[in-house]
Amino acid sequence: MLELHDAYLRLMLLSHIAAGLTRNDPEVLRAAGIDDQQLERLQELRAIDLHRLARIRAPLIGVALNAEALKSGLRAIAVSGELKAVEDYFILHGASWRLMKSLFKMRHKLTLARRREFGVRRGDGRQRLPDMALRERIWRAWEALGPLHPRDRYFRLHQSFPNLPIEALEIVVAEYESHAL
Repeated sequence: MLELHDAYLRLMLLSHIAAGLTRNDPEVLRAAGIDDQQLERLQELRAIDLHRLARIRAPLIGVALNAEALKSGLRAIAVSGELKAVEDYFILHGASWRLMKSLFKMRHKLTLARRREFGVRRGDGRQRLPDMALRERIWRAWEALGPLHPRDRYFRLHQSFPNLPIEALEIVVAEYESHAL
């Protein structure tokens, strides 16, 4: 258990307990070591008395964390951060809104807003494509990436051809896939 020494945090917790006594299950508080008489007395305290109680160090107040739930939450935050970083990478390197929708379920308007946020400008008209020899190299690299998730394939493909916008790679891949069918 982590002891709470900060008077403000102690006040918040005591206020929460006192205000929620009629709504909360008293068994939960009893399990935390607060008996019926203490429950009643906390409920009767005025705000000024709660402030004084929070400043007194004598009643030990602490919190317990579920280590597995915390670990799971931290993993979820890390995954979310990684996904956001990959989204940012695709936007910064010229992915089309269609690809963003396909890979990240990102709406067209959000893709445009994120481009503006990053100051990414696109030229008017159709994306300019590389020469045929380079297109062939792009296709061979795409094929060599095998059965990865498309997001990972496009990311790695762009790592191999960093001077091209991702949209150009997308068009080349689509062009070759349509001929391969």
